[in-house]
Amino acid sequence: MDIYVILMQMIQLFIVIALGYFLFKIHLFDKELNKKLTTFLLFVTTPAMILSSVLSTTEYQSLNNILFVFVVGFLIYIALPIIGFILVKIMRIPLQQQGLYVFMTVFSNIGFMGFPVMKSIFGNDAVFYTAIFNMIFNLLVYTVGPIIMNYGTEQSTHMDIKSLLSPGVIASLVAMVFYFAKLSVPDVVSSTITMIGDMTTPMAMLVIGSTLATIPLKEVFTEWRIYPYTLIKQVIIPILVFPILNFFIKDPLILGITLIVISMPVANSAVLFATEYDGDISLAAKTVFMTTLFSVGTIPLIVAMFLV
Repeated sequence: MDIYVILMQMIQLFIVIALGYFLFKIHLFDKELNKKLTTFLLFVTTPAMILSSVLSTTEYQSLNNILFVFVVGFLIYIALPIIGFILVKIMRIPLQQQGLYVFMTVFSNIGFMGFPVMKSIFGNDAVFYTAIFNMIFNLLVYTVGPIIMNYGTEQSTHMDIKSLLSPGVIASLVAMVFYFAKLSVPDVVSSTITMIGDMTTPMAMLVIGSTLATIPLKEVFTEWRIYPYTLIKQVIIPILVFPILNFFIKDPLILGITLIVISMPVANSAVLFATEYDGDISLAAKTVFMTTLFSVGTIPLIVAMFLV
C-alpha cells in the first residue's frame, strides 16, 4: 500500500470538496440542491455502488469472514459509546452537550465519505465490507442514536423503525443475496449499475463541500473544543484501539477497513439528529466541518502508521 498514492487520493477528494464549497459560494449550488442531491445519493448512486461491488466480484469471501465482519462491527459500536462517555468526562463537556459529543464519537461518516475513501484506499472489494458496517450504522443510529443524543437532557426519545429500511440497507441485503448465490446479470446491466455507482464519489464530495459552505468559517475556527476533540477522535482513539484490533483481526483488508471506519470524520447525521432533538445544531455542523477538513491529513496518517 503506497502512502503517497493514498495521500494524493485524499487530496483529490478534498479538492472536489473545495469545489463544492466554491460552487455554493457562487450560487451554482444552494441548500435546496444540496437536499435533492443528498436524496439522489442515498436512493440511487450509493445503492448502485454497493450492488456494483458485488456484481464485479471475482473472488468470493467465505461466510465466516462476512459473519466475522458483522461481529466486529457490532463490537465496535458497543465500545464506541463507552469511549464517548469517557471522552466527555475527560474534556469536561457541558452536560447539555455531552449527548451530542458521544453521538459524534459513535457515528462516523461511513455513508457519504466512507464508501469513496474505502474504495480509494483498498479498492472495489472494500465496498462490500463497508456496506456491512453501514448496515450496522443504520440499525443503531435510528434506535440507539436518539437515546445517546438526548443524554443529559429532558427530551423524550423515539425510535424511527421505518428508517431502518433505508435504500443503503436494502441494497446491502440485495447485494448479499447476489453474493452468496453467486448470481450474475447481463453485462449491459452490470456496467450501467457500475456507471451510476461511480457517480457517488465526486457527487458526495461536492455535496459535502457545498453543505460545509453554509457554515460561517469564523465561527468554526473559534470553537476551541473542536480541536482537541478532532485530534482525540481521529488520531488518538485509532492509535489506542489498533493493538486490540490487530490482535483479533488477522485479515489485512478487514483490519484496514475497521481501523478507517473508526478514523472517519463525524457523520452528517449529527446535524440531522441535533435538529430533530433540539440539540446544539451549530456545534454539530462545526464539528462535521472540522473533522472532515482534518480527515484529509489524519486518514493518511493512520494508514501510514499502521497499514503500510
